Amino acid sequence: MSLTNNRYFLLASAQLFPLPFLDPIDTTIDDPALASAQEAYSSFRNGRTEVALEQYTEAIQRFPDQPFFYACRSILNMVLGDEEGAFYDYQVAKNLDFNYQAFLEWVENRPAEQVPLSPDTELKQLLSDALEATQQFDYERALKWYAFVQQNHPDDADVLVYQSALHIRLLRYDKALSDLNQAITMNPTHFQAHLFRAKLFKAIQEPGKAKEDFDKAIAIQPEAGIIYEERGGFLVDLKFYKEALFDFNKLVSLLPKDFYVYALRADLFEKMGNWEAALQDYSKAIALNPYYSDLYAYRADMKDRLGDTTGAAEDRQMFEELEKDD
Repeated sequence: MSLTNNRYFLLASAQLFPLPFLDPIDTTIDDPALASAQEAYSSFRNGRTEVALEQYTEAIQRFPDQPFFYACRSILNMVLGDEEGAFYDYQVAKNLDFNYQAFLEWVENRPAEQVPLSPDTELKQLLSDALEATQQFDYERALKWYAFVQQNHPDDADVLVYQSALHIRLLRYDKALSDLNQAITMNPTHFQAHLFRAKLFKAIQEPGKAKEDFDKAIAIQPEAGIIYEERGGFLVDLKFYKEALFDFNKLVSLLPKDFYVYALRADLFEKMGNWEAALQDYSKAIALNPYYSDLYAYRADMKDRLGDTTGAAEDRQMFEELEKDD
């Protein structure tokens, strides 16, 4: 499965971020975007931060669809004290690929000191320790735990999937894909492996491969709501609204007491121009969670579109009251 022409995959996997604690991956692939990343990284490593910043800006102008360069400029802007510029680039990067949000949050919150491992621990406790380390943004320690577990339990596909999830957060897409491919080879009916690989393919703009894995995950586990939520969101991004509606309808049938699934479907109805259906779903969501302020703002917009200005004003007042309470 070659992705040598996919810049979303190549740039993230090369790890050429302007960070002193990351080691880039050597690559001989000839690509102009990758060459720009290497040039800017070299400037950063040589202490020419301002030059590197200019080079990232030039790369953004040449490759405006690549979240990598916005993330790099965000990191340097923060170092240089330009918080507004850093936040702007952070927003663009995460909108292009949401995994960049997790990566930049890790950059900001990773622990400075490494906690030593204690390998004389039972498997259940090792996995629990890895989860705790993940929650503390100590992804490197969690990966060491998973590597240790994998050494002692080489046939456990679950560990590979857990490990791949962390590699995705760290934008090590090549390692994540390798883990998921191996997990699927070991257990072709591991629906979570197919789901995570679908999400990875979605992130790197490989919609055909993503759709195939989403479909396989659903074929394996047709009652797992998370797959319909993820595939539905993927189809919405592609503007395949009718297909997405099928998934969100299924999601509602699986989780009829969850306010969030109605809000998801309501947002889709908005995109489809079905204001009445959106209004009904926002009302259902509010009935299930009357303290979620944003729902009133969303429903107010639908009421405005349908000519109910009084109802819209009441919803906006409720929104403001809940916001004050928060």
